[in-house]
Amino acid sequence: MTTYFIETAKSGRAKCKKCKETLPKDALRIGTKSIDTRFGPDNYSTTYNHPACFALPRKLGTITPEQFVQDHLEDTTPDLILSDETKRREIIDAIGSKKGVGRKSEGMEEGEENPVSKRVREIKALVAQQEEEGEAEPPTKKAKGGKWKKEVEAMKIYQKMTNERLKDVLRWNLGYGMTGTKDVLLLRCIDGHVNGRLARCPSCFKGHLQLCDNDAGETVKCGGYFDEDMSVRVPCSYQVKATAAKRLQPWYHEEPTEEETADMKAITEKHVANAGGGGGKAGDIPSGLLEAAKNLDWPDTSSIAGKKEAAKLMVEICRTAIDIPDDDKKATMGIGKIIVNNPDASANEILEQIVKEYGIKEVKKAASATQKDAMATSCVCAANAPIVQVFKELGELYFKEGNSNAGAAYTKAVNAIMSLNFEITEDNAKLLASKGKNGLKVDGIGKGSADKIFEFLTTGKIEKLEEKRQLAA
Repeated sequence: MTTYFIETAKSGRAKCKKCKETLPKDALRIGTKSIDTRFGPDNYSTTYNHPACFALPRKLGTITPEQFVQDHLEDTTPDLILSDETKRREIIDAIGSKKGVGRKSEGMEEGEENPVSKRVREIKALVAQQEEEGEAEPPTKKAKGGKWKKEVEAMKIYQKMTNERLKDVLRWNLGYGMTGTKDVLLLRCIDGHVNGRLARCPSCFKGHLQLCDNDAGETVKCGGYFDEDMSVRVPCSYQVKATAAKRLQPWYHEEPTEEETADMKAITEKHVANAGGGGGKAGDIPSGLLEAAKNLDWPDTSSIAGKKEAAKLMVEICRTAIDIPDDDKKATMGIGKIIVNNPDASANEILEQIVKEYGIKEVKKAASATQKDAMATSCVCAANAPIVQVFKELGELYFKEGNSNAGAAYTKAVNAIMSLNFEITEDNAKLLASKGKNGLKVDGIGKGSADKIFEFLTTGKIEKLEEKRQLAA
């Protein structure tokens, strides 16, 4: 049996198995512990690697760095580094980077050039060709349109920067991984310069989109996000062509001012709130609702009776526009808690908190449509997107309640459904888990999942999902 873990080096005596360099004390290292149970549980050997030197184990099959970190890497660091989204992304990028000789991207033949390095080399060659011939656009790439021209101009800006300077640029622009070779860093900077900063995932709304190294940034994907309230990692399978990914502007290749950085963060926060159906700020609240709150005969909320009356009044004006619970009792209790926590707030200030907590119905409806469209672009058969959407939500709810086994099962089902090249219908839904003569057995879809797919297609809902939604509310 073999297990994998990440830790900080305890003494500084051990060496990296691949590069043979000493691992300094407190440096991050990935350990591989192999136990031979034939000679007892205490008979084991352990080897260590720098994260960038660690090779994904062949015995795990075709697996991405994200999947390895999610499913196989135990975090034994003192501060649980993998729970930090930025640091976790750096570890994933390091494992997926090309360090030294022989590090291959998925699907590469022995001796084949890394896709990222190949693309960077091509752009650099066009820069040299343009400078030599003095043309505004590289002649060999004229047929490619404006893309190559923009990348060439961007390369002129970044190619002479040091690795540390490139990392600075990525850090200034928020959300990009800052580990990897210079070619990896260059490609990220060029992509951002040409296209804009990658926005948050339109599927899970919270995950950071990242360029895929194995196709030199032609696609982007989401590795999920860490839910701090629940202290659990929620995976995401979203993947789309880089040209179709949502982008945010501006992009900075010089250090932005504090004001510009604050503006960038505000744009990102606004995007996340709108994408996920959040209420946002006061400016997002319908003017009619603000006027209704202003005209309320607002009671004195210093007493229990006043708080109850205020909660009932808010439920009445919020019912049509705000996504409060359908049950009046639950809605009153939820709004009542907001009033209790803000005893001196005015009606409009309470309304802002309610919108922030529950969101606006129309915004959430638009967010759901955006998510459905995102799922459709990730599915081989777009018609299966609604099934992916409900299964994804169900899996996330299981993860958030601490049931990672059930969450992982639904994640596998989502991945399986996304890869199907035919539409799932009422007629074939249950066959997805069948091995019989007419069965369509699909790995990752068991009988329970197939039954829920059939339930969704015939009734338009899944009872288990409705149950989980109620519990979460």
